[in-house]
Amino acid sequence: MIARFERTTSRGWPWLLLFNLILFTPGMLAANLLAQSSLEHPPGILMGASDEGFRYMSGGIGLEERKIMLSWEADYSLKLAFAELSGDYLSDVKVLVADQNGEAVLSMITNGPWLYVKLPPGTFDVKATFEGETRQIENLYLRKGDRVTRLLHWDLEEQSQPVGD
Repeated sequence: MIARFERTTSRGWPWLLLFNLILFTPGMLAANLLAQSSLEHPPGILMGASDEGFRYMSGGIGLEERKIMLSWEADYSLKLAFAELSGDYLSDVKVLVADQNGEAVLSMITNGPWLYVKLPPGTFDVKATFEGETRQIENLYLRKGDRVTRLLHWDLEEQSQPVGD
């Protein structure tokens, strides 16, 4: 009985190995690729293109996201950052970027405190709105090969102070 079991096991072993490889390998590969892609492109970083075809990247919640975004920033000509005067970053900022003719080239709500946009050289106007207050940058000039960085601040503590003490 023992000899027969060993013989059956030895003949069935390659098939069992093949069966396990077929069954489990795709799942392990998928899990590995998912883990790698989540490190290379965390779900909090939103990447896309405007209706006019201008690429953007928005995110930066947490140190890891900001490190990744910094490693990719060379592809973008404009970086906008949004924060309170206290220094706390802001997210969900409505942004409108228009060209020198007043035509919108990007309209979106940010997915974090940083927004990168790949724009051609030229002059642009930026409007950023958070909690009903708008900050503007007019005549922002982008030169070929340069990246321009601007920080837009909101004084939210002033809004949250009790009135009439």
